[in-house]
Amino acid sequence: MHLYLFVRGKYEQVKLWEAHAQTAYWKLRRYNNKTEKEEIILVQGALRPSVLGAYEYVFPKEALAEVCNFFGIHKSESYGFGRIGRSLRHMVLRKIFGAKKIPKKILKEAAKIPETFSAEEFERGVSNCIIGGIGWHVIGIKEDGEVTKGDYTYERL
Repeated sequence: MHLYLFVRGKYEQVKLWEAHAQTAYWKLRRYNNKTEKEEIILVQGALRPSVLGAYEYVFPKEALAEVCNFFGIHKSESYGFGRIGRSLRHMVLRKIFGAKKIPKKILKEAAKIPETFSAEEFERGVSNCIIGGIGWHVIGIKEDGEVTKGDYTYERL
C-alpha cells in the first residue's frame, strides 16, 4: 500500500521526520505455495520522494491503521490547504496520484492504537513518527496487487 502526503516545516525537522519514517518495520504476510501456509516477515517502510514535492510511504496493507497512528493521522481531511476549496484540491491531488481517501473506519481504529509501547523482557521501546514543528497534508492511499515469486505469493510493494 502507498500513502501519499506533503510534509512541511523547518529543514532540520523535516529531515528528522524522514529519518524516523524510515526506521519502522512492518509485518508482511506472504503465502508459501509449497507448504500452503501463511508466513510473516518484517519489511522496512519505504519513504520515497514523489511528484510535486510529495512523499510516498510504502508498507503492507494490513498495517494501514498502525501507519496512520505512526504518523499521527487520526482525523479525516482536516490536514490543511486552507478551508475554501479544500475538498476540491484534495480530489484533484488524489486524481493526480491515483489515490483514494483513507476510510474513516481506519482513522477511528488508528486513534485507538497506543502511540508508544515496550516489551517487558526487552529494554527497547517503540514510538511514533510525530515530530514537533512538522505540518503534513495527507493526499490519500493506493493499494497494490499481488505478485508470485518462487514459492511465495505476497503483496506487491
